[in-house]
Amino acid sequence: MIPETLALRGGSPGLQALLGRAVGLDASSSARLRQRGEDFEVFVTTPFEVVASRRATGTIGRDGAVVGAHDLLEALQNESSEIGMPRDPNWPGALPPMEGFSLVDTIPVTVVRELADQGQALARQFSGPLGPPASLLNQTVLTVNSEEHEAEIPMRMIFTCTALGLIPGFAAPIDIPRHLRVSVSGRWVRVDAPFGSVYRSTGLSLF
Repeated sequence: MIPETLALRGGSPGLQALLGRAVGLDASSSARLRQRGEDFEVFVTTPFEVVASRRATGTIGRDGAVVGAHDLLEALQNESSEIGMPRDPNWPGALPPMEGFSLVDTIPVTVVRELADQGQALARQFSGPLGPPASLLNQTVLTVNSEEHEAEIPMRMIFTCTALGLIPGFAAPIDIPRHLRVSVSGRWVRVDAPFGSVYRSTGLSLF
């Protein structure tokens, strides 16, 4: 079996931040790579049953390759072009579409942070051995509308944004955006935060 490869030209610190938090949440997290012209995206699985992504500049050895998030993180830390052995069967389903998302609305970072704080308080109160109850994670905590579309944001997407550090803290530089963009495409809902994106499928398959 041949290791997957990556020729990275820029964006390593951001990828390492995302991967480090993903591995901290789930040591068995998987990472899937997709080429976008001169850039590529890294998608990671989360215990919240949504995927998160971040973009960097470079060329991947195989479009759609899946590796262990820990392996990819270690390769980036060591500036290695070999990023781990292929683990394609570990990926839970299809990736969201590359194009075709329609913007529904923008929401302030403060709203997301307040919702996350409320959710964490409830999680501490009601969590069991397996973590927060599914009823809490599935609860729609925000609904955004445009003339043509509506998007429901469940707590699991809010938790993912905060747990992976995708929204800026109070001490972040002033030029970092303080809002998130909510978009839809078919069964997919996407939340674009300043430091990455979160995707959830509203169809039968979560991914």
